[in-house]
Amino acid sequence: MSETVTAISPPRPVHDDRADGGVVAQIALGTAGVVTFLAMPVVVSAMVNDLAASEREVGLFSTVQLATISAGCLLSTFLPQGRFRRHGLAALAVMIGCDLATLLGPGWVAFNALRAIAGIAGGVAVSQATAALSRSARPERSFGLFLALQTVVSIACIYAMPALMRAGGFHLGYLVFLAFDFAAIGLVYAFVPKRAGAAAPHARLTGNDAAGWWQSAAMLLSILFFFVGIGAIWTFLALLGEQIALTEGEVAGVLSLSKLVAFVASFLPGILVARLGRTIPILACVVLLTGAVIVYSAANALTGFVIATVMFSTGWYVLYPLQLGALADVDRDGRPMLSAGALTGAGLGIGPGLTVMVADGLSGIYIISAAAFLLVGLFAMPVLVPSARRRKAEMAL
Repeated sequence: MSETVTAISPPRPVHDDRADGGVVAQIALGTAGVVTFLAMPVVVSAMVNDLAASEREVGLFSTVQLATISAGCLLSTFLPQGRFRRHGLAALAVMIGCDLATLLGPGWVAFNALRAIAGIAGGVAVSQATAALSRSARPERSFGLFLALQTVVSIACIYAMPALMRAGGFHLGYLVFLAFDFAAIGLVYAFVPKRAGAAAPHARLTGNDAAGWWQSAAMLLSILFFFVGIGAIWTFLALLGEQIALTEGEVAGVLSLSKLVAFVASFLPGILVARLGRTIPILACVVLLTGAVIVYSAANALTGFVIATVMFSTGWYVLYPLQLGALADVDRDGRPMLSAGALTGAGLGIGPGLTVMVADGLSGIYIISAAAFLLVGLFAMPVLVPSARRRKAEMAL
């Protein structure tokens, strides 16, 4: 009996979360890595209002931030695997140095250079954290908590950074980044074990066979198209509200509601996987996100816009942890999981660009986002079908 079960579903190496306390530290490390993205709306708004930055300068800054985070994620694939503590501490040290230098109020070129270096370090941090969390006992739960903390930090940035900027100028807002980086480096130093303990799970990885590489590639494409669809909607969400004559206050209220929905939804992936497996929840999220696009396209009042945004936020914060959990289940090499973070920035950048290329007006947004979400489900199938069969066989035993 045990031999049959092992053949059907080989055990995946995991961290002992209770022994090292590393999950909380890795979640903090990953969130520190993407805090610059989480605070992007606040920073961009302050650049325009306080520094009189042009659209070109804002676009350059945004591109640099997304591109360097992705570059840092790709850099992680070339670093020795399993050394989560060493790489995490090094990345946080670089980020702290850049934040301290930013507080000195450098010129425009130096500012972008510092934020680019911090972005690369942030990419290393988030990819290392993602890889470590994928080895936890319940990866979907860990990834869900990861997104929950990101939501909290995003809200903190919205309220704390403008107050600091009003008190001491634009660059003082980066005190928020510095505070969180110091908190993360303390947690990583205290709770993530040194090389021997951290590397052990990866030392037992056997490497991907042909099927493993194919399934990993398929899930990575699913993640890429997921963020293409997310980028196409999220970038233009305020515009979608304005097109149906919503006021700025109403749009802001809906965006605040989306954060609350996202926070609650981020706790669902672990529960859903434990009860239903991955296949049904992932496909349900694809349907939910595609439905949100349809509701957005048909909405002509606040009620429809709210319903669409609730559907969109729920699908977003439930589906991504499920995708990462599915990738962790088939990846026996480690590099696909390390590179998954790079697809976030790539997809978020590609999505808005495609909407303009496909069609004028709002129709491009609807076409690209709906097509992207359908492709999410299509590319997930090579992973979901075998997983569903394996789950059915295990239940039969």
